[in-house]
Amino acid sequence: MPWFPFNQYIWDFWFTWQNSTLHLFYLQAPPSHCHYNPENRHNQAVLGHSQLTPWGWQTIPHPQPAFSPGKPGTWDDLAIWTGSIIQQEQKYYLFYTGRRREDAPQWTPHEWQRPQHIGLATSEDLRHWERFPHNPILPNPGTTAGLDGVAWRDPYIIQGEDKRYYAFICTRSGSAPLDRGGMIVYCVSDHLEQWDNSSQILIESSEFYQMEVPQVFWHKSGNFKRLYLIFSAQAKDCSAQRYKTDPSQCITGTYYQVSEPVSLDCQELPPLITPAKVLISGLYAGKFVQPERENPALFYGFHWSEMGGHFGNGLSDPLWFKFQGDGSISKERTISL
Repeated sequence: MPWFPFNQYIWDFWFTWQNSTLHLFYLQAPPSHCHYNPENRHNQAVLGHSQLTPWGWQTIPHPQPAFSPGKPGTWDDLAIWTGSIIQQEQKYYLFYTGRRREDAPQWTPHEWQRPQHIGLATSEDLRHWERFPHNPILPNPGTTAGLDGVAWRDPYIIQGEDKRYYAFICTRSGSAPLDRGGMIVYCVSDHLEQWDNSSQILIESSEFYQMEVPQVFWHKSGNFKRLYLIFSAQAKDCSAQRYKTDPSQCITGTYYQVSEPVSLDCQELPPLITPAKVLISGLYAGKFVQPERENPALFYGFHWSEMGGHFGNGLSDPLWFKFQGDGSISKERTISL
């Protein structure tokens, strides 16, 4: 059965390790704050925090939510959105999406949205977080970089093969047709507290309006390795051409793209030349736990909707996926932890 924290809507999530314990951070909002309508959850979002135990996920008690919006008038005073955590020595770095309440919503091809920015907070114990004094650490670059000036969210941070840090970010082209133009770009840093804000494009999609909550990693096999991108999209985010080509590959769920094999000493990010494939339907914001070193690898997602089509809520059962020699990923089996 999926896991539901008590009296919370939960959705996007990410993992981090503390020694041998797996921790889960996720967006949450109390139903009462949303007037019992899950569609209102986005402007009420704070962070929840749980850890994996032999008896399943256990919520970590905090005096308040694990991390909350900033003080009124600050750049992140509306709600906390999706991020990721990376550890450097004894310190944890939380990169997260924020929006300012005073910013006027802008019309995008699908909806009204406030401009999004990316901030940083640090912790030594995963329980007490201190905001970086120079936030947002990765401000929205606006339209000057050919982007739409609104989407700039869901940072996923890794340390690359060259030992530098990469922040992969969900954004959108400012000039693409209405049914495409989703982009994953990346910024680079030699250390986590100072970034080059001139982003580079990992992929600009001709098939998706948006490519949300990315996860990027290398998976090694024998004398070669491949770069993988995991992302999520709704059925309505798929382009008309993708529907025409293969409607079975136009679903709400988690997708993946993969590079051709490259040598183990390759430090550059190779192009993701294969078409996006459905990894799993119905589970959104899906992420692997340790895909760089495990095969099969453990995977979770949150349930996008229930049988009646309403917000599904809850973290999925753990799933296993196998990385095949040709780069494809296949579902193996379900386990209980």
